[in-house]
Amino acid sequence: MALKDIPAERVAVCGAGYSGQAITRTLRRMGKQVVVTDSRPAEKLEAAARVFADLEAEVHYGAHDEAVLAGTDLVVVSPGVPFDTPSLVSLRQRGVPVWGEVELAARLSDARLVGVTGTKGKSTTCALVSLMLDAPLANSEAYAARGVPLVELLADNPDAPVVVVEITSYQLESIETLRLWVAALLNIAEDHTDRHPTRESYIAVKSRIFENQQADDRSVYNLDDPAVRAVGERLKTTRIGVSEREEPELGVWSTPEGIFARLPQAVGGFAGRLAGWDAVAPALRVLRPSLLAALGTALMAGADVAAARRVVSEFEGLPHRMERVREWRGLTFVNDSKATNPLATENAIRQSPAPVVLIAGGQTKGIDLAPLAEPFRRLRALVLIGQDARLLGAVAGTAGVRAVRYAADLEAAVGAAVELAEPGDWVVLSPCGASFDMFENFAARGERFREIVHALPG
Repeated sequence: MALKDIPAERVAVCGAGYSGQAITRTLRRMGKQVVVTDSRPAEKLEAAARVFADLEAEVHYGAHDEAVLAGTDLVVVSPGVPFDTPSLVSLRQRGVPVWGEVELAARLSDARLVGVTGTKGKSTTCALVSLMLDAPLANSEAYAARGVPLVELLADNPDAPVVVVEITSYQLESIETLRLWVAALLNIAEDHTDRHPTRESYIAVKSRIFENQQADDRSVYNLDDPAVRAVGERLKTTRIGVSEREEPELGVWSTPEGIFARLPQAVGGFAGRLAGWDAVAPALRVLRPSLLAALGTALMAGADVAAARRVVSEFEGLPHRMERVREWRGLTFVNDSKATNPLATENAIRQSPAPVVLIAGGQTKGIDLAPLAEPFRRLRALVLIGQDARLLGAVAGTAGVRAVRYAADLEAAVGAAVELAEPGDWVVLSPCGASFDMFENFAARGERFREIVHALPG
């Protein structure tokens, strides 16, 4: 199955990062002329410049210049470029088509798309769904060079009948016709306030994952999140809910005895226990929201129940997401560096099966931290680092956390956590903030935590 053509010969690509390079490669494979723009100066993009030179693409640095973009038939925007950039708004007002990367991808292929979005848990959910369906996976972090963009995945897998795609709010901003055969909305908590300044705007953009679905498409939504539940209950698709708190009429839920499902007749009508907790891999027992969402999404996409059970029993987890690093002197060290917002850190505390000594801190992005007060009350102790340590410390004071320490760096934080922990405790790095005040990215932060923990003597 070849990629479908698009009615454009000269295409502009906004953003020279990893996703922009993938878009350009795909367009050049289709024989299109490509011009690339980026707001950064040329000296910041030397490696990218070599890629575009090899692809024979014209590149303009320093701005997304409207005059340059207007000379093309189509503009494709990388996820990292805000869709409300003035030049892009002006072009749309003048009738120039401006698409996001996933919109372009959807127009190039007839593959059925299974899409997942949410503030927290997308990557683990999508990884599980991909394994359960034995389907290719496009990762939404592609623009940060940690995944495969959908446009390139489809180009490399033209015969794939089903593709799983992780979709961020940045990507949903720019959709027009993107239709998902199965769509899942995991949760909505304050994040990315630079792009979505109000909760209402964030809910609206996340909800767009269902926008172009039709009655025979399938939807999965989280009953335990009030905002998501309100969106899901308005859908006219074949839909199910997932919950840790209640048994839905149709859906997937958990109890102390295990995981259960009751599915619509349109997808086979399975009803019964999917797995007892003793049959669930340890990595997933602390990622229950993602586990339930993945099972619901995969089964709605036609996954075999036996295949789903096998994945649930064998999955070892993703790096930097409640990743067990080491057992040491009665303590369990857990790397949850990907937790860059309060919901993620709350989930880490809630899912930990033992008392927690939490290491947190970084750039909290102006997000309201007050919701952390309740989960903080469960902590054994809190060790804080980074730019916004004092903001988190204020929440800890409100919550009455008995032991709070401040540390100059991550190594000192691990040392303080060891002093405060008791045998049987979990020492969890779940920062509740971005890493850029101290590290290149969340992965570098997590890798440094691993190094420090493995260096502990004995």
